[in-house]
Amino acid sequence: MKRSLKKSEILSNKKDISRLFENGEWNNGRYVNIVSLPAETRQVLFATARNIKGAVRRNRGKRYLKECYRNNKEWFSSLYIYGLILKRMPRHHPVDAIRVDLQDLLKDD
Repeated sequence: MKRSLKKSEILSNKKDISRLFENGEWNNGRYVNIVSLPAETRQVLFATARNIKGAVRRNRGKRYLKECYRNNKEWFSSLYIYGLILKRMPRHHPVDAIRVDLQDLLKDD
């Protein structure tokens, strides 16, 4: 599987985003919350919680989420839309901690 993140994979349609949050199934982890909803194609929304202070930290958190998704696409079903919400930043080795948290959450499904 290619390890790239195409623009078409990123969820940006406001109707789909509101439908995802209203009707989606939530899984809560230590650092990441995942909301998922069946769909025709896989799309992913990357977001951070507002309690992460500072735009630089929030943007860095979104980059970490994108990196974890990009390197581990096989964990995500191709018939769902996902919302990945970073609720707090790990202090040490953030990419590894987020990856482990995502793996634990997706393994339960």
